[in-house]
Amino acid sequence: MEIIELKPPRPLAKPRALSVFDFQISGMLPIPKPSRRKWRPLDRVLNARQSRRDFKAALTLQQLGDLLWHSSRTRRTARVAGNTLWTSKPSPSGGGCHPVQMLVLRAPVLKDKLLLYDSDHHVFGVREVPNANLIEKSLREVDRCLEIHNGTVIWFVADLARSGARYRNPESLAWRDSGALLATIGLVAEGMGLECCGLGLHDIPAMRRFLKLNQSVIGVGGCIVGC
Repeated sequence: MEIIELKPPRPLAKPRALSVFDFQISGMLPIPKPSRRKWRPLDRVLNARQSRRDFKAALTLQQLGDLLWHSSRTRRTARVAGNTLWTSKPSPSGGGCHPVQMLVLRAPVLKDKLLLYDSDHHVFGVREVPNANLIEKSLREVDRCLEIHNGTVIWFVADLARSGARYRNPESLAWRDSGALLATIGLVAEGMGLECCGLGLHDIPAMRRFLKLNQSVIGVGGCIVGC
């Protein structure tokens, strides 16, 4: 087994200017306001949580929106060292940089589009794709790792520039952030009575090529969620 050592992150004495990757969003899809629900006590959720992968029924837009709201919405922001942005979300992140972006395939609506969750405004950014074949090819690549059935794919993509604005060697932060986000989504999904299972693959090759992701934007896993 090959072990690749990642260098420890080091805070920069002088933060760099932030230049994030442009996903070329062409429109916005509103998400329903979070629904009122009665949550199970945390100790029961922790005791019951496990990877669930039947995905017999598809999510509704309300369920998907609630899941993302409770696990990764932006709660507050502040300007810190070097006028860089610190962000607070339910899931922790090194330095409050939150480099992981969430792309959604086979959403409850606009299934032939790629959606990007905008945690600041709780909406989806819509990314046009040339045809439905690209989405289907991407889903087949995911399906070889874990059968999707009727689930929705949430792909984690880390823009290292977000952490790299304040840290030298930010790569390990992206992986730690990805694990923390996956754990948070898993607990929220369990509390909502949803099926959720993490993905073993890092990238979705067909989608990576289409988006023309550069070397500073890396796939860091994701999950499938359904009912």
